[in-house]
Amino acid sequence: MWRSARTLALPIARLTGGGKPVAIVATSPAARDAGLNAGPLAKAMATVLGGGGGGKPDLAQGGGSDVSAIPAALDAVKRELGR
Repeated sequence: MWRSARTLALPIARLTGGGKPVAIVATSPAARDAGLNAGPLAKAMATVLGGGGGGKPDLAQGGGSDVSAIPAALDAVKRELGR
């Protein structure tokens, strides 16, 4: 299960039934204890997807219109996590 002690954040990017990309980020308790917040991570992904997003520290979502940007959106989270 993703909520193991070693997993800090789980970013997901997928298409909705309408063909629009959505971004969902969940963080574990350990991630939040380490200062990670799902809201800014979802916003970073959604910005790359051509939209916006945000949410709570444990679960956040966003969306956009640029399906081709899904790989770049996942890379954006990797960069944020690497800071």
